[in-house]
Amino acid sequence: MTAHASQSRVVSIILIAEAEERAAELRSQLALVFPRALVATADSQSFAGGKLPEGNVALIDGSPAVRTATDSLRLLRARGFDRPIVVVTPVPDDATLRAAIQSLGATSITRDEANPIALATALTAALDNDAAMSAELLQARRVFAAGQAALSLQHGINNPLAALLAEAQLLQLEELTSDQRASADRMVELCRRIVALVRRLDALVDG
Repeated sequence: MTAHASQSRVVSIILIAEAEERAAELRSQLALVFPRALVATADSQSFAGGKLPEGNVALIDGSPAVRTATDSLRLLRARGFDRPIVVVTPVPDDATLRAAIQSLGATSITRDEANPIALATALTAALDNDAAMSAELLQARRVFAAGQAALSLQHGINNPLAALLAEAQLLQLEELTSDQRASADRMVELCRRIVALVRRLDALVDG
């Protein structure tokens, strides 16, 4: 990830920092690599009881207020924020914050690493991963919809097909001319082909 590449990307960032000077520092770093980004700055108190800021990624400053950062991370997820979250962690690492990051699906970067390029890399990687997961979810939904369509088609065909096959087999037992028997045999053969196709649909739906 280069600074030039990140500058071309438009993102909406929720920046959560307890200290005003840290918020200003992080905003200035973000402006260098995401000059077109919409950055909504908040602290844990400002959105705890109010409306959650809008954004497609969140950046939480975890130093020095480690406990507050942990609470902010949990609160974001509890409030339904399902987009990527990147946490700037303190040095040395904090075990409680680290556990929250892992269990709540966030990623992290240490404060020592938090230069503009590293921030851009972490945020972009989180967004790219989120996009990949969204694409996988969309594909899963499409597969599910196809399976539902196959299931509906299967049920719609099975009953009339079984009745048609039974009638054709009964017709084979009658006294028929050679042409009529050939037609009856052909009907049975075609019905059995459709039965085989329906069984393939069964396997597709079950698989």
